Amino acid sequence: MSPKLGMETIRREQIIQSAKTCILTYGFDHFSIKDVARTADLSTGVIYHYFKNKNDLLVEVLKEAFAVSEKDVRSTVDAYDQPDEKFHAYLRTITSLPDYNQPFYTILLNYMAQSPYDDKINEVVGRFLRNLVLYLSTILEEAEQQHLLHHHSPSALAHLIINQATGTALNERYFSSAVVDANRRAFIQLFESMVATPASS
Repeated sequence: MSPKLGMETIRREQIIQSAKTCILTYGFDHFSIKDVARTADLSTGVIYHYFKNKNDLLVEVLKEAFAVSEKDVRSTVDAYDQPDEKFHAYLRTITSLPDYNQPFYTILLNYMAQSPYDDKINEVVGRFLRNLVLYLSTILEEAEQQHLLHHHSPSALAHLIINQATGTALNERYFSSAVVDANRRAFIQLFESMVATPASS
């Protein structure tokens, strides 16, 4: 039976959110389409109407998680006009992101473990990381044009920051809150000096 008109988007989102709940509850490899159906209070037939198989659903969960996280960062950073303001807002935002979106990092950790074994997942993870680097590089290039960048390469610096931020966020689940706070402060202090604040005229 075809879904009611206008329900397609709602149903897809309902299934994706239920699959996300299953990943967070059971782990990547330890749930089935039946578990998703039970969590969503839908039949397995409805789920297979929207997704070919479990792997197809898992890829869509990953895409949605990345899109939400990227939107959160951009909406905060793009509120600023100047590249130094954007850059410093970016550093603050990505260090605080685990506080209000810890599930994202649990999902990311699950998927990164699968990335070497699944081409589609590897492609989505890689594209997400490249988009982060590209977005940050654009901010740093603008800073370079205004002679505010204290680094030889916007792209290289963007890669360093994304690599460090990703590793720091994933490691936070293994360390005490005091260590986490110290690492966040050190991260911001390490990189914020790379972009100067323009002198007042």
